[in-house]
Amino acid sequence: MNRAILLPRISDADDGETAGVDDQLRRLRVFAEANGWTIAHEIIENDTSAFKRRKIKLPNGRHELRTVRPGFRQALELLAAGKADILVARDLDRAMRDPRDLEDLIDVCETSKGRVKARSISGSLRLDTDADVTMARVMVAMANKSSRDTARRVSDARERQAMAGEFGGGRRPYGFESDGVTVREGEAAIIRRMGDVVLLSNFGETDAKGKPLGPSLASIARELQTEGIPTADGKTWTAPTVRDILVRPRNAGLMVHKSGTGRKKYTRDDVVGRAPWAAIIPEDEFWIIAGKLNDPNRRTNTAGVAPKWLGSGVYGCPCGAVVRVSGSSGKRDRPVYTCGTRGEGTHANCPQADLDALVEGVAVVWLATYASDYITPRPGVDVGAIRAKISTLKAQRAEVGRDRDDRLIDRAEYVDRVKRINVQIEDLDGQLADMAEQSEFAEFADVATEEDAWRVWKGLGITRQRELVKKIMTVTLKPTGRGWRGTIDQRVSIEPVTPKA
Repeated sequence: MNRAILLPRISDADDGETAGVDDQLRRLRVFAEANGWTIAHEIIENDTSAFKRRKIKLPNGRHELRTVRPGFRQALELLAAGKADILVARDLDRAMRDPRDLEDLIDVCETSKGRVKARSISGSLRLDTDADVTMARVMVAMANKSSRDTARRVSDARERQAMAGEFGGGRRPYGFESDGVTVREGEAAIIRRMGDVVLLSNFGETDAKGKPLGPSLASIARELQTEGIPTADGKTWTAPTVRDILVRPRNAGLMVHKSGTGRKKYTRDDVVGRAPWAAIIPEDEFWIIAGKLNDPNRRTNTAGVAPKWLGSGVYGCPCGAVVRVSGSSGKRDRPVYTCGTRGEGTHANCPQADLDALVEGVAVVWLATYASDYITPRPGVDVGAIRAKISTLKAQRAEVGRDRDDRLIDRAEYVDRVKRINVQIEDLDGQLADMAEQSEFAEFADVATEEDAWRVWKGLGITRQRELVKKIMTVTLKPTGRGWRGTIDQRVSIEPVTPKA
């Protein structure tokens, strides 16, 4: 049988542009027809890289770097399942630039005992014989190296441009003219207006039922769309569009470079100098705005009711039920934990803020002391040594900053030294994260002090904090009796729970 899968692919397609893949698809159809193949599937990979890899979780739980190509994976599944017989691409490097992807296709071809074939218009994709397979492996290795060389040159060029305060090119950024340097004042005013909204104290806040208490990115987008204000490319305003504009360091007149770390969020460590254009938003305000919008715990939708209290449904009542939160009769603004059933048995209540503060304190001390015991290092890895090295590097970074403040080194040397230190820290952090990825206390992998634990704890969302409390302790309110309240630690029992190793 000759059922073909046509696989056109383009690495970069701006704004959903399909001209490139459309042309490939047309050529592939002609090629298939000329060879007498029936077109069973057309799987289009538009704006899809065959080279860039992302960290993904495999079925066995391990995290590894892989190309993310759902279309290519679908094609392999169809071929392996006997629903198609031939994979057709324009060229070998259009089909694959990652050796692992090639090996997966080779496996499908070889296990099919000759049923599955691979072909290309250029003739470079063919896996029928050992010689074909060897040649394909060599060609993919060369294509992969070419992509790596290109990525390195582009990264180096971007860094040189950033260090020199030059615009790196690309589409016109909102708020600027097409040269990327001249501020377009009308759009700059819109950026300042959007930033002012995010700076409001109630921005993005919701009540216990998920009802918005203040403006959101979506409401900003709706307002701009209603007013007929155009985006840079004339498309519809959306919440992601607003966010992407507001988290750009260029708004504060900053030049940045990520040094290929793969992070999506810019930090102060990425700043390499001042831009040649005037800041649209003051730098201090920009970092506040970016911090709000990059907060992983910020709610981005109102689907369902997110938990609001640490202990609601978690802490126990003496009667055996769990407690909920209600307003106290004498002080409506002071929430109180009370029994959620009020059925038979002895009940108790306790001020929410006081009890949560106690539980948080106990949790943080436990996590700082014992979390590392449940993170199993790889054989031969000295976790203590890694943490000590991280602490040393952070101290060195602080010293470099003091040298810069004292004008003992210039900006270029400061940037170079800080970037080299940051690379080492990120590498060590990555080692700790890899060790912790199977642990239920993964966030605390690099915690060395109670202060570190507090920092991590405060960065967690309320849902994750509740999960941790349930893993490490049992909290039960005690009956107090008439007229006696006692201190908060006298009104509650906290028993440790041994987590599963």
